[in-house]
Amino acid sequence: MTARKTPAQAAASWYLFLREDPDDENLKCQFEEWLASNPAHAQAWADMNITASVMAAVPSSSSVPCKPSWRKHMRFSAPRQLMAGCGMALAAAFAALTFITPDMLMRFRADHYAPIGQTRNIHLADGSEIILAPRAAISITMNASERRVHLIQGEALFKVHHELARPFHVTTGDITVTDIGTTFDIRVDNNNTTVGVREGAVHVTSRHSKLIDRDLYAGDWEQITDGTAITGKTPVASIGAWSAGILIARNETIADLIDALRPWTATRIILADYKLSNKRVTGTYDLNQPEASLRLIVDAYGGKVSSLMSWVDIISSR
Repeated sequence: MTARKTPAQAAASWYLFLREDPDDENLKCQFEEWLASNPAHAQAWADMNITASVMAAVPSSSSVPCKPSWRKHMRFSAPRQLMAGCGMALAAAFAALTFITPDMLMRFRADHYAPIGQTRNIHLADGSEIILAPRAAISITMNASERRVHLIQGEALFKVHHELARPFHVTTGDITVTDIGTTFDIRVDNNNTTVGVREGAVHVTSRHSKLIDRDLYAGDWEQITDGTAITGKTPVASIGAWSAGILIARNETIADLIDALRPWTATRIILADYKLSNKRVTGTYDLNQPEASLRLIVDAYGGKVSSLMSWVDIISSR
């Protein structure tokens, strides 16, 4: 049985939904109905905006303004309102933080975020395009002298409109990837950063290692872990194939493929039999059907997927 959300928890959810899709009129209508249905919702919404300000992540005002009719439920004298507001902000912050997942907190930090199971296409004013894989998050800085994107987490495919006077940099951790007129993919996974080039070339550097300072060309990939790097070649069609909903495995472990599938499903995947984890797999799978792909991957090695309710898949041997 799913626990019912408190008004503070629901307000945190609405805040994130509206920030993610500010132009969704249907979403706004649903929000208006929720807000007007209970005086506690109006107060929780006000507290959520204060909470966001306390977290120093977003402005204290939302893209959805409060109507005067909502404010009638909040009647305080000015001094009392100030004290109550501070107390409610701290209480709401605590309530929200007990509910907000790490991904939700990531949305506060990011300019753009792709939800679980969805990609996001971002078109920049300079003509460049960024495709975010599910659960990927980025922040963007653009000015007259440079263009800089910070990949906070996940994977993204960059199709860059080259400008000699304004370099295009992508940073993640201590790694900087500079465009030399190209299409390239970057994935951040724990301590690993992997760069693959589909077209053109990029230059890869590290603040912490002088050994990482090289150009990569179409078909090249480099994986950097704790200041050391390995490089190789791969068919260019496989680089960023996820953006077309395709997972290509070439002698990959089952554990790695499960990690690749996780952002594409809200179902939690638990590998209960670690004998399966290092089995090597080669094949092509549909990322838009993650559960079916998971079953195909483990079935060939004597594994099975048992669904617990509708939100947990447990992998074990048959």
